[in-house]
Amino acid sequence: MVGTLAGSLAHVTCKEPLRVALYSNLRNLIQNLMSGSETIEQLIHTLINDNLDLGCAIIEAVATCQVAS
Repeated sequence: MVGTLAGSLAHVTCKEPLRVALYSNLRNLIQNLMSGSETIEQLIHTLINDNLDLGCAIIEAVATCQVAS
């Protein structure tokens, strides 16, 4: 029960900080490769939207495992 609670709490609290970190890192990486800020913004938002839930699920799983051990 504690593991489930910790996992759920981690999932809820990580989403926005993870989104901000992904945005910042992707922008820095992609900006050096491409020109055209509108294209970069669209690409970044697509990448974040496609991968944010996966990142949160990984964080949730790690939090649940840490409580169990």
